[in-house]
Amino acid sequence: MEKWAGVDLAASPAKPSAVAVGEGWEDLTVFTVFSDEALLKAIEAVKAVWIDAPLTAAEGPFRSCDKRLHGYGLTPLPLSWPAMRALHQRARRLLDRGRGQAFHETFPWALYAWLGEKAGFRPRRKDLALLAAWAEKQGLQARPTSVHEWDAVACWAIGWLAHQGWALVLSAEDGTLWLPPLTSKGNTA
Repeated sequence: MEKWAGVDLAASPAKPSAVAVGEGWEDLTVFTVFSDEALLKAIEAVKAVWIDAPLTAAEGPFRSCDKRLHGYGLTPLPLSWPAMRALHQRARRLLDRGRGQAFHETFPWALYAWLGEKAGFRPRRKDLALLAAWAEKQGLQARPTSVHEWDAVACWAIGWLAHQGWALVLSAEDGTLWLPPLTSKGNTA
């Protein structure tokens, strides 16, 4: 197996972005970066990047793949918001500067929701303790120190689920989201 990265991307290089890199839970390293150059250096040795940022855009506030996510009881922030447009633009710049890596869009909140489903409840906010307990059972040795670093671990974990063949892929003409195997909450748009 080869290393991959999970990235919790900030819309601005002035804000912290977090990166998780490894080929398994035991060797996962987690850290915070700011500049595009630091982020690109952090992921230069990986072939795949699982990133919390919209890699595509659409005419309206929500892409078709986002609307499909609504069917699982999850709503991403609309792409019509200036901060989300800035996040999308930064993600595209990184994608364009990547070294032939495959970038996969993730939604870390979905991992928190999935872990809650497995525990018998639907969390109303990110439950870092639930993620930490699950990750430690998988063998996580790293000690993330911020919600951004935990979200990078969540992105990396969705890549791990994909490597296991357990990921849910929501594809539409305007984008693809990689998620944990959620249970649908109703019909999708």
